[in-house]
Amino acid sequence: MDTTLFPKTVVDIDGRSVDVDVLAKRYVLIFITLKATWCPVCPQLLLILNFHGLKDDCQTSFCDPFDRSITKIPQEEIPFNRLLLRQDAFFIIICPGPVEKVRQIQNDCNFSNFPYHFVVDEDLSLATSINLRMSRNEIWPCIAHIIPETLAVRPVFFGRGPGFYGYRDLLTYLREYRIQVEDNAGKLILKAKKVETRLRKSILTENSVENVQQMQTDQPQQETHREQIFPIELLSSIFEYLEPIEIVKSVTATSRLWRAIGLENLIHLDC
Repeated sequence: MDTTLFPKTVVDIDGRSVDVDVLAKRYVLIFITLKATWCPVCPQLLLILNFHGLKDDCQTSFCDPFDRSITKIPQEEIPFNRLLLRQDAFFIIICPGPVEKVRQIQNDCNFSNFPYHFVVDEDLSLATSINLRMSRNEIWPCIAHIIPETLAVRPVFFGRGPGFYGYRDLLTYLREYRIQVEDNAGKLILKAKKVETRLRKSILTENSVENVQQMQTDQPQQETHREQIFPIELLSSIFEYLEPIEIVKSVTATSRLWRAIGLENLIHLDC
């Protein structure tokens, strides 16, 4: 099965070009499609996200206008939901035209003060490109994550109906994604600390009295004199402009002195 890819750029309702690639790398980039401007169900998802913490002054309960059910959320859950919805996630809302109707949805759902992009897909070319065209003038309702690097579309929830909005699946997805990112970050920190320990041990070895004496014995007096002309502080500043891989491949292979300075620079880069 072919992977569906989201376009690298789209144009929002205000005519601004949206760099999807940048947003996907910076946030958990979520797009939400609305079936049509006349659909009364789809905007309810946006209002429910407000209620669950997207909006600051949200109500303590939400009444579903279709089945009249009342949803309440414990106040202690709102701060974490707000972290997921406002700090981790970023939203692109896609809806067929016309423009004035989409803007009315944006205003009615209190999304006009958010930085999120509303995209008016009047000819449904965007919906077609991501395999969500439902009919001549409708889009399949969907919540999906745009994966960074590849911009592959990963569905979070498909479909929408009264009492069937997908917000729970979205919050669960954002929660699990954060746990995964934090777990990976913890592993990288542990790995970095192990690398730093090895680098520091290498520096101690290179700077030992025995190695210094050996270096003086092996190198001609003229080369030693040249190294004295180049202060260690100046070499260190020069090496800061090199990529880590160049320090490893070139600098550390030149001499023991350069190796010690290069390893010290790597530690500072890691910090």
